[in-house]
Amino acid sequence: MFMSLGKPARATALAFAVLLGACGGGGGDHAAPPPDHSGPPGAAAGPTYDLIPLGFPGAYGTITRKSIANGGIVVGTSWGGADGNPHAFLYNGSTETDIGSLGGGWARAQGVNRCGHVTGYSGRADGLTHAFLYDGAMHDLGTLGGSDSFGYSISSCGKITGAALTAGGQFHAFLYEGKTMKDIGSFGGNSYGLAINAVGQTTGYSYGPGDAWSHAFLYDSRTGGPIQDIGLPDASSFAVAINDAGQVAGWWRNDRRIGAFYYDAAGPRDIGTLGGDRAEATDINAQGIVVGNSTLADGAQRGFVYDGQKMRSIGVLGNTGYSEAVAINASGMVVGSATDANGGQHAVTWTGKDGLVDLNGRLHAAPPGLVLDQALAVADDGNIAVRTNQGLALLKLRH
Repeated sequence: MFMSLGKPARATALAFAVLLGACGGGGGDHAAPPPDHSGPPGAAAGPTYDLIPLGFPGAYGTITRKSIANGGIVVGTSWGGADGNPHAFLYNGSTETDIGSLGGGWARAQGVNRCGHVTGYSGRADGLTHAFLYDGAMHDLGTLGGSDSFGYSISSCGKITGAALTAGGQFHAFLYEGKTMKDIGSFGGNSYGLAINAVGQTTGYSYGPGDAWSHAFLYDSRTGGPIQDIGLPDASSFAVAINDAGQVAGWWRNDRRIGAFYYDAAGPRDIGTLGGDRAEATDINAQGIVVGNSTLADGAQRGFVYDGQKMRSIGVLGNTGYSEAVAINASGMVVGSATDANGGQHAVTWTGKDGLVDLNGRLHAAPPGLVLDQALAVADDGNIAVRTNQGLALLKLRH
């Protein structure tokens, strides 16, 4: 589904709430894209997986696309315990651990790195919410002088970005490295750091004075800033993903359209749609390939892959319905979901070789009645985190 970004409220997450449906909107102004090839999926193609349940059995849970790392390392948040609170968990490739809290009895995990270090946010005994680093123990990252903070992304080197309240009452994006939380500034209003790469470049978005508009930003810890405006002219913009080359993906909006954008050394650019009037980028991989979701000319939604030149639909499992692309790994495997011929939502992968694959047909010894509803994240080694009708799970490659 298309998503939008809102300001984090006290003791709550930065919400990714549904912004767009599959229909409606203003007119597009791009050349016709390649046709939508929605032929039969590659049901027999691709690898097979063992299924490892995660979180509380049968409970609702969340895993972000930044919450998986090579070796089957996964973090997430699960509800359903005796206290009814969200619990952050870490699966280290063999064992799952509830990582605890900062004293308030709840925590939400937002990202993990290859060392199994986790960031997110947690309640404290005093009722406040603070960003944390978990490295075997929970560490409170503090704030920028205000009450609350939220951790959203952690790099392979252990740097963290997120948003924290200042003494003046604004949320500002921060960079945490070592034992210091640094205010990386804003364009005059609230700002939020959503993604960070291995070299310490951070991206996200900032509002202008009075929060009247927002632009995507890029901050480079190697130079110390200030944050750079990488938004499109005459539109509000929101960056959501960055690779180690400093290429950024996100989405923009004005009073006519909502679109996907890509940023590199040449500047930001609108990457078009699949024939409709709306698009949103959700992730970018090491090669600069962008994935996201777009409407077709008839208003239906498809996941897309953008290779720097053209946008390509990942198709659907049936002849109608929708698909979504959530994340992509270094080898170009895309994960998300699609409706089948009966309208049911199924977790899928897409590659240039195998096309769209229903992961329900790729499980070894699947439990009775299990349905993989949505693929949520994919590691570079090909392991996949999913949501099922029985809770969260890891699909671990069979070798």
